[in-house]
Amino acid sequence: MMKHDGAKPVAPFCRVSGCRAPLVLMAGGALVLCLILGFVPATIAADDSYITGYAAAVLQHEFEAPKASLHVQGGVVVVDAESLGKADREKVLAALGSIPGVVRVEIREGQALTDVREPAPAQQDPAKPGAKFLPRDLLMAPFHADPRTPHFSVASRQVTLGAPSNTGSANFGETFSLYRNAAPFNGQWEIAIQAGVFSVFNMNAPSGSKDLVNADYIAGLLTSYRSGSFSGYLRIHHQSSHLGDEFILNSNPPINRINLSFEEVDFKLSYDLTSWFRIYGGAGYLVGRDPGDLKRGTSQGGAELASPWTLWDGKIRPVAYADFQANERSNWRVASSVMAGLQFEDARIGDRKLQLLAEYFSGPSPNGQFYTDNTEWIGVGLHLYY
Repeated sequence: MMKHDGAKPVAPFCRVSGCRAPLVLMAGGALVLCLILGFVPATIAADDSYITGYAAAVLQHEFEAPKASLHVQGGVVVVDAESLGKADREKVLAALGSIPGVVRVEIREGQALTDVREPAPAQQDPAKPGAKFLPRDLLMAPFHADPRTPHFSVASRQVTLGAPSNTGSANFGETFSLYRNAAPFNGQWEIAIQAGVFSVFNMNAPSGSKDLVNADYIAGLLTSYRSGSFSGYLRIHHQSSHLGDEFILNSNPPINRINLSFEEVDFKLSYDLTSWFRIYGGAGYLVGRDPGDLKRGTSQGGAELASPWTLWDGKIRPVAYADFQANERSNWRVASSVMAGLQFEDARIGDRKLQLLAEYFSGPSPNGQFYTDNTEWIGVGLHLYY
């Protein structure tokens, strides 16, 4: 079923042509270059004019209130209640309050919108303005199509190239912000931890049970920064791979297991082109690795779209995500992950929203020691994301 040539693993996934890899890699490189050279200088201030434009777009596209009257001063957003029409006030408050840089949102009845006063400062340590422990959200949103973004999900996949042909995925994990404070250029920074487990099961195992094929474990520490539409993080994280007992026992010929594990330092940037579309990119370097000849360089880029329009009275929002990775350990072949589907605005667990996503993956496998082998699948899954 699988064999190895020397120290390089060969997993039960078919090889596919890399003829499209140079084009995707160049696109990813251009994405990162634009982030570094073009967009960063324009995003170093989340001023009131930025918030005004952002809030007006949200009110127009999400709540069908194109004539909504609002005023922003010092990060405080005040909206005229009558101009909102039939829009749900609680949802308006939540949506506008999530805009980067917003301090407070008010909906006023029959008062002058220009009469805006900044809130009195909270009682806190003067040496640590804006300091907060365990904030609820994250400064930098997760990369939704990245196969190794820690979150809770279940998925069914049909492997169109390789075997096993019918797999299931059950993942769990989270990123928690521990501490947040003010930062230069009208920004914020935070320290966060993350951990996750990503598992693959053979749904057609000969034994009749759903045999575990592979499980990857990750744990990391990161520091993030956000100013307006610009955000980024610097992270160090560990990943290790473990094959399932049944998969090892049922492999014929016997599998040559590799104790794959590494520590990586990576840096990623993200920019919100609009309130509903963002791009991201970055690179990393393995600082610890097993086996010792594992090559070190990593790169990643992608784009995400969350529709400004909703369906069924604001209950459902179409979303689409694309992630591209090219790593030296797989000879810079490009792994493409695309997801699209529906986000249920009212179906939440805490701050996480439920998403139903169709998915397509092609390229070097993200599953542990199978990293040298290409795979391709289509699937559908349920996900909980910020």
